[in-house]
Amino acid sequence: MKKFIVDRIEIKETETGQKYIDIYDANNKNWYEEQKDFKAGTLKVMYNKDTRLVLSKNKDISMLAPTMVGDVVEEIESDDIFINPYQHFVDGKLVELQTYEKIENGKVVFNREKRIEELKKKLYDLRIEYSEHPFEVEIDGQKYLQNNRDLDQSNLTRIVVMCQALKKTTFENWKFYTKENSEKYVNLTIQDMMKMANIMQEQTTKSMAAETFLTHRLENLTDEELKKYNAKEEYEKAYKNM
Repeated sequence: MKKFIVDRIEIKETETGQKYIDIYDANNKNWYEEQKDFKAGTLKVMYNKDTRLVLSKNKDISMLAPTMVGDVVEEIESDDIFINPYQHFVDGKLVELQTYEKIENGKVVFNREKRIEELKKKLYDLRIEYSEHPFEVEIDGQKYLQNNRDLDQSNLTRIVVMCQALKKTTFENWKFYTKENSEKYVNLTIQDMMKMANIMQEQTTKSMAAETFLTHRLENLTDEELKKYNAKEEYEKAYKNM
């Protein structure tokens, strides 16, 4: 099967002053002259030599214009003439890269870097989710649901400092939720607030430790382990063991 690789481009001018592009390969063969050696019924694929990305394809060789150094035109037996912006040409075949695949040295390989970065993002999101998990707290024998949000944690710290400065022992109307998700306003003692603050801090510490532990392990996993890695399952196990 015929293949032409663009090695250099020359701008030339006709006797009438009209400029045109002349295209040559490394053996000084001219593209326009070489077109006749491509077979009539084959599919001609134009792709970039380095990225292997398909730029164009047609059974009519005259419809292709390899005008950049590194452009390659190669013919294959195929009827796949449809435009596909994600198609690559590897080992004489038209392929579409799957998730976490890339082209390296003309071969399709697993893209470890992309997969690891994606998993790091998932682990970070899980860290945020777990650090803000609602938790149950018991006040005067009654259990309430506390939404552990950054704003609540910040407010709690501010309120404790304010109460200590004003020598107050309680804070009125802190909003909780019941199991039925209805709002409930409760008066809190300093001890109640400190207990809640400790729970929030423990959640934050555990969630960060789980993320750090798992993130550091990613680089040591094999390609197959990375492909199958379930970030949520791994995070849940690590969080429970922290």
